[in-house]
Amino acid sequence: MYPEAFNITIYLKYTSAKASIKSTYIKEVHAISKGGLGMTNADRNDRKNKRRFLLILILILSVAITATLIGTIAKYVSTETVSDEAVSAKFGLNIPNTIDLFSDSYINDNEVTIVDADSEGKKIIAPGTSGKYEFEVTGTSEVAYKVSAGITLTYSEVWYGYEPLEFSLDGKNWTNFENFELSLSAALESETMPPNAAYTGTQTIHWRWPFYINFASDVKDTAMGRVSASGDLSPKVTMEIIVTAAQVE
Repeated sequence: MYPEAFNITIYLKYTSAKASIKSTYIKEVHAISKGGLGMTNADRNDRKNKRRFLLILILILSVAITATLIGTIAKYVSTETVSDEAVSAKFGLNIPNTIDLFSDSYINDNEVTIVDADSEGKKIIAPGTSGKYEFEVTGTSEVAYKVSAGITLTYSEVWYGYEPLEFSLDGKNWTNFENFELSLSAALESETMPPNAAYTGTQTIHWRWPFYINFASDVKDTAMGRVSASGDLSPKVTMEIIVTAAQVE
């Protein structure tokens, strides 16, 4: 027998034919309760208990997941933005970039012109001429540095090894260029200067072409003058002063 909680209506319809009998069953089942067909009260209570357990388990898992998310999102956060900047250290040593050693005209001790170029601005030299050039290196730096100097003197090929010019740092003690180069370098070289220490280096270069040394030198002097007059090749002298201010570790 079925439980009283179910109202079951079964319709049976029989249809017969000449050769065979066909049966069609139409069943309509209307369930009024939540239980399954043939379930006892114990089965229904067991199902209810399982549902309660499942609901409790889902609730516990929901709380655990929520707590995990809250722990991930809600946390101590501290943010700081810091910055720093700097500019390049000053290196303010002033080194001359021009030199005015020779001239287009010369005067003697009586202020009489003794040598004068045939065109203005054309620098020339000759026996009996002399000159000087004073240069100064000054400045300071925010880094430690050291100053050094060098000098070169070049005679063109048509001098044929003849080097008549003499040099001096004080205008009194004269020497050839090789010795003068060493003296000038030593005079301008500085010790290592600490940052922000001012430097001042002043030197005067004196030069001269002696008017007379001996007969042999007169012959060479005259030869240089004749080469210059020919216009083919002019005996030239070039001087370069190299002053270096360099940072040191």
